[in-house]
Amino acid sequence: MSETKSTVPGGQSPVAAIDLGATSGRVMLGELVDGKVVLTQVHRFANGAVTLSSFEATTAPDALAWDLDELWTQIRHGLALAFAQRPDIASIGVDSWAVDYALLRAGERLGQVRHYRDPRNERAVAELEKTYSRGELFARNGLQFLPFNTIYQLEAERSDTRLAQADTLLLVPDYINWLLTGVKGAERTNASTTGLLNVHTGTWDVQLAKQLGVEHILPQLLEPGVSVGTLLPELAAQLGAASNVAVIAVASHDTASAVVAAPLASEHAAYVSCGTWGLVGVELPAAVLTQEARAAGFTNEMGLDSTVRLLKNVTGTWLLSESIRYWNLHAAAGDTVSLEELLPVVEALEAPNVLIDPAQERFMAPGDIPERIVAAVLEAGGSRPTSREQILRIILDSLASSFAVEAFAAGAQGGFQPETIHMVGGGSQSTLLCQLTADRSGVPVVAGPVECTALGNVLVQLRALSGESWSLADMRTVVRDSVAMEHYVPRGVRAMAAGN
Repeated sequence: MSETKSTVPGGQSPVAAIDLGATSGRVMLGELVDGKVVLTQVHRFANGAVTLSSFEATTAPDALAWDLDELWTQIRHGLALAFAQRPDIASIGVDSWAVDYALLRAGERLGQVRHYRDPRNERAVAELEKTYSRGELFARNGLQFLPFNTIYQLEAERSDTRLAQADTLLLVPDYINWLLTGVKGAERTNASTTGLLNVHTGTWDVQLAKQLGVEHILPQLLEPGVSVGTLLPELAAQLGAASNVAVIAVASHDTASAVVAAPLASEHAAYVSCGTWGLVGVELPAAVLTQEARAAGFTNEMGLDSTVRLLKNVTGTWLLSESIRYWNLHAAAGDTVSLEELLPVVEALEAPNVLIDPAQERFMAPGDIPERIVAAVLEAGGSRPTSREQILRIILDSLASSFAVEAFAAGAQGGFQPETIHMVGGGSQSTLLCQLTADRSGVPVVAGPVECTALGNVLVQLRALSGESWSLADMRTVVRDSVAMEHYVPRGVRAMAAGN
């Protein structure tokens, strides 16, 4: 770890970060105090997929959506609490999961924001690929093929009437920014996840947008760090906020914000932003558009300050949380379990001799994940797991193996071998997952910060408000000064060192 101390001054007004994840959201306060960022959670709330039929009549009983109206209610409640605590909040920033969008007409949302796990997306892949092959799409947008990318969602959307009615398309954080300010825009890091941003020009791909019928409804691109606008006067009054509170476009894809706060001290470091998804990659100065990178499933997404996040989307803690949810859903009264209760037994188990591939499509949809894992183990020639703890151990070892393999594969695309893997996000709290990742990669794992997405959100706001040209390195020095991190040495390396 670098011993360099932050040269970033403290003493600024606090900022509020709205951080929306696939399973929960939060409103956080952040401020610089003596060169360190202090985060305070003000409000946390649940999030998750709901059936579209909960909102409207539909002929697709398996259709999924997000309850954006409930999220907006929770966001306003959190902001009101934040302003009650700190009336001097200077700005607000919003980050969220990627790819999903709201359609507007004349200032009104058309229906619900559909969920990226909606089965309609799978059915749309073949239709779009009649015009653009996966290879052609990668050459245009540099993205890993994922059936839930926005372009496939829009292909599915073409069979509905609301796309033809819409006059604006806003990704989720841009939609929240619009609710806050009345100003429409598309922050670049999140726009780069849609498949509609041309990787060569950094502008909207007009030809592809025309094919999907959205060329006239895409808003102006915004750079992270610019001011979107100020709070709408009526909303500011409701929240108890001053009339001049700015809303700043942060690196609004939650992974982009997380990587801002990943305390990479070396160009030869990899990161795993581990939550529901595991985003495994490296930070590079330019996109990698080789056939090798495409075949390996890598994606090129924009980061802060024109960096490129070369990464792969792999399954994260979704398998753990969905297994627990499934067991509890089918548990007898009084027989519910939590991951924390099961982990001591899980840690004591021996490593499984058969792993699963967490990225298999069979694990994408909600439901009977434990039964699907058992089936995958048996297909691979393993013995049937006989307990919940054994299933969880298979998940954790499989995730660690996936993280290790993909971290080194990403490094190879950048021309180096990772010297360190930085585990950030909620998954960094799992000592077993971090240790297993170190063991299976053979390099040290540095765990933390946990609230990396909110921290990256806050840092971009603070830099914008300061008017100073803090570099990414400066911001990461602040992170290392601000957050206590855990270090995990590969147990094979530790054993060799002890033997010497």
